Amino acid sequence: MHVSAQARTVIAFFLSSIAAFAQTPAEWRAHRAEFMRHLGEKSVAIFKANPEYVRNNDVEYEYRQGSDFYYLTGLTEKESMLMLAPGGIMMRGQTRRLKEMLFVMPRNPLAETWEGILLGPEGAKEQLGFETAFTNDRFEELAERALANADTLYMEAERIGLSQLLNETLDFIKRARERFPNLVVADPSKILHPMREIKSEGEMGLLRKAIDITCAGHREVMRSAKPGMREYELQAMLEYVFTQNGSERLGFLSIVGSGPNSCILHYRAGNRVINSGEVIVIDIGAEYGMYTADVTRTIPINGKFTKEQAAIYQIVYDAQEAAFQKIKPGAAFRDPHEASARVVVEGLLKLGILKGTIEANLESRVYTEFFLHGSNHYLGLDVHDVGTRGPLAPGVVITVEPGIYISEATAQKHGLDKKYINIGVRIEDDVLVTATGHEILSASAPRSIAEIEALLAQTGKFEN
Repeated sequence: MHVSAQARTVIAFFLSSIAAFAQTPAEWRAHRAEFMRHLGEKSVAIFKANPEYVRNNDVEYEYRQGSDFYYLTGLTEKESMLMLAPGGIMMRGQTRRLKEMLFVMPRNPLAETWEGILLGPEGAKEQLGFETAFTNDRFEELAERALANADTLYMEAERIGLSQLLNETLDFIKRARERFPNLVVADPSKILHPMREIKSEGEMGLLRKAIDITCAGHREVMRSAKPGMREYELQAMLEYVFTQNGSERLGFLSIVGSGPNSCILHYRAGNRVINSGEVIVIDIGAEYGMYTADVTRTIPINGKFTKEQAAIYQIVYDAQEAAFQKIKPGAAFRDPHEASARVVVEGLLKLGILKGTIEANLESRVYTEFFLHGSNHYLGLDVHDVGTRGPLAPGVVITVEPGIYISEATAQKHGLDKKYINIGVRIEDDVLVTATGHEILSASAPRSIAEIEALLAQTGKFEN
């Protein structure tokens, strides 16, 4: 189908968030080539776009492409498939074997009136750099032709419960095995996910932008937050900043937990009024060009940490500093966490919250009643991105997020002074492993007590 100049303009607009920030078709081609390098000549790999899910009645959830599929194609449209065949497939009318085939929704002027312009095969070739693209109604025919001479099918399927019906992917695999009984089915993620662990320059451009937007949200909330506001007001402020700066969506639902909610790790912003003297844990991430940030700050709503809040905050800050020092090429993935855990234990011992020695507490793991989670995870296309958990290497991006949470129940169990009740503190930064050490990507969001209190004293754009 001929793509008009107007349609080309619309397509370019929808892809602008990708094209303007360093990812190119050449990069997606390189991803596919590297993936296929690990496959045998008689292997076929098939990837399907994320399904669209109904929210209620005829309203769908906002569509977001699957991360693996996007990593290989750059395509954000639904109902699409990618087939990779290292040995190639001969087709009538072609002078060489086809190794990469993208299947996309056909262009339909009436449907596009309702849902927007589609790429179609020609647009996919032009905008995404595919040499071969078909409408998705050709998929079954060409997949059967490819599998007829294959010995291995690489295809990832969602796990389902025993009482659930087969999903489309599992049904396809079942039919393929029935048609070709000797076909071995393998998991492509074992090849693909280690690839995704190391970020390219193009990926880093998008990650840096997502992180910068997220830090801008933190800074604005610090200026504008005041006692008497509700949690959802802070959420609205920061998400406004995200959108204003070009973020397409959230990387995950925003966590804005005040007072007792600061001790609930994945609390979602609610309508609770934030009272003077309380701290707020704000764990947020803007998504940009499909890549997401994940940055957490803890602030006192009235502008000043209490003595007890400051004591807990400083322990977490020092734990994070210790973790940073462990981030370098060759370091074990858990080294930053273990360093932060040691500092948390030492700090809680000095306050009298824990008893005994550092080594005894680390061995008994009693401290995990206060520090409830690991301090590191990968970051990229997913907020908890994929990776090997092997030695750190240049190009890896991880979070560093130690925390201490003293709920009323925890304080009572350990006989703590009531001044410690409902103090939840988490500080999280996004860190790139470099050739010589590391770079803190989220440093533009104030982190020390003095920096946070100074920004809280300023006037924000959302104050009444």
